[in-house]
Amino acid sequence: MDLHKDPWFQVNTPNSMASARLFCFPYAGGSANIYFDWSDYLPRDIEVVALQYPGRGPRFAEPLISNCGEMIAQIMSHIKPLLDKPFAFFGHSNGGLISFELARALQAEGEDRQFHHFISGRWPIHLPRRSAEMSHELSDEEFMRKLRRLGGTPREFLENKGLMEVFLPILRADFSLNDTFVYKEGEKLKTNATIFYGRSDVGFSEGDLGRWPDLIDGDIDHVGYDGDHFFIHSHKKELLAFLNMRLISLLGRMHQSRCYA
Repeated sequence: MDLHKDPWFQVNTPNSMASARLFCFPYAGGSANIYFDWSDYLPRDIEVVALQYPGRGPRFAEPLISNCGEMIAQIMSHIKPLLDKPFAFFGHSNGGLISFELARALQAEGEDRQFHHFISGRWPIHLPRRSAEMSHELSDEEFMRKLRRLGGTPREFLENKGLMEVFLPILRADFSLNDTFVYKEGEKLKTNATIFYGRSDVGFSEGDLGRWPDLIDGDIDHVGYDGDHFFIHSHKKELLAFLNMRLISLLGRMHQSRCYA
């Protein structure tokens, strides 16, 4: 299977000689383009692969997916041939949920080549939602108000009726995926992880971060930024500098372990 021809994946800097891959999962309403230039800032030995969900970008005409289980099943049917190298996941917000559930599903089938999981802007997925509100069921007016509170969506975009008519169904599907998700008990994910968060993110508290060991059997570190839920953009330079440093370290350990194997 040609990675670069599968619509589920966007690779802006193909590198067949890379020793590992970093799969990047977009947040609600986002597309693979969030990560379009990440390969410019990360180690050359890492091939950056961004997930492109149906209903956006080149896949705009395809039906949206609003259920987490269905999303995992669809990705599973495409990603397995690409796990021929060690890999890491990075997921922000909804992407954190999808990437974590995908990693659990892969582990349950015996996949053991994941060497790290980067989770960004996401509370531990087994914790109850802070609000009983089903965001995807709100009226357009209420939904737009919520988007303004969350930040991350430019005001001129929110005020453009034509754009929002296109964008709202995508957001509703992504919010539904999160709203309707029900955690199922299972084996802990066996990997080391880094949890990124914005100190001003209203979606969860720093206390929630201490619950990730309930789900992960590995070393976990937390990295906070002085931003809101979308620190991934406001603190992009700092985030990518940290990712670059961490990936260089992880690759070094992998190469060293091979030398002594």
